[in-house]
Parts: sequence; C-alpha cells; structure tokens
Amino acid sequence: MNVGDLVELDGWLVIIDYKLFLIPESYSKNYEDGEKIEISNPAIMFSVVDEILPLAGGKSFIFHKSKVSGVLIELSPMKIELIALSVEERGRGFISIDIERDVEKYKARYEDFLEKRREVKSDDWLDYL
Repeated sequence: MNVGDLVELDGWLVIIDYKLFLIPESYSKNYEDGEKIEISNPAIMFSVVDEILPLAGGKSFIFHKSKVSGVLIELSPMKIELIALSVEERGRGFISIDIERDVEKYKARYEDFLEKRREVKSDDWLDYL
C-alpha cells in the first residue's frame, strides 16, 4: 500500500486513547497495542454514536464491526481519511454513517470530550458524562 491509495477494510471500530481506530477482525487481548489503523478525523465517533447504541461502560463506547473505505494518508503509523463508513448495529445489520453531516457539531462534541478527559481520571467512559 502507498500513500494516496484507496483502501477498503473490515474490522472493529474502537476508541483508543481518545482517537478512532479500526483494528483487525481477529484482534488480540491487548488490542490497544496491536495492529490498528487510525481514522484521521476522530470527531466522526460522534456521528457513529448518534446512529448506534453505545456500549455500557468500559474504555470505549464504540466497539463495533465496521466496513470502511478511505484514502491512505500515512503509512507509519497507518492512517486513513474516510470516504465511507458502515457500522454493524445489533439487530439492524450494517448501517451507513453520514460522515459529512454536522461536521462542526461533532468537532465541538469531540473537543468537549477531550476537555473532560483532563478533568476526569477514569478508564470508564461513563464517568465522562
């Protein structure tokens, strides 16, 4: 793969260190340190959470099977700029996420999310509400 290539990938969409990543379908117990591809716009996590049911606690409120299309913008570590995103929701199959809708709103929510992380020292996202 080269920078600028169009890629289509399947895996698990998850939040690691307040950023959005795609990890392999067969991930290790220590998935946070394993193979992963960063999504260039982490605020998209709020586009996702508006369409799916978030997980009930833990480090990440998103840990869902996903299909992504995007452009590879960095090789090491790998990072992609999304063109399309689908996330599997329990009982509803794969749902297409509108990654272009309400960009400024989601950016503001992401900035609030980062600000709360400075105030709250916890590994459970529910403590940030």
